[in-house]
Amino acid sequence: MNGILSWWDGVEEWLTGLPFIPQLIVTAIVLIPLATVAASGVNYLVGRLFSKLGRAEADDDHGLGI
Repeated sequence: MNGILSWWDGVEEWLTGLPFIPQLIVTAIVLIPLATVAASGVNYLVGRLFSKLGRAEADDDHGLGI
């Protein structure tokens, strides 16, 4: 575990040592794919949960009678 923590500290130190624009670019390159994967995973889990609870897909009008 100490090896992983040491590696992470090195990455963090390297990233914070960069100027702002390269920090922004590196962070966006890493965070956008991670956020997409996390959102897809949550979407999948919620869909599975709703299907187990018997909830059907929501209608386009969301029950407003429009």
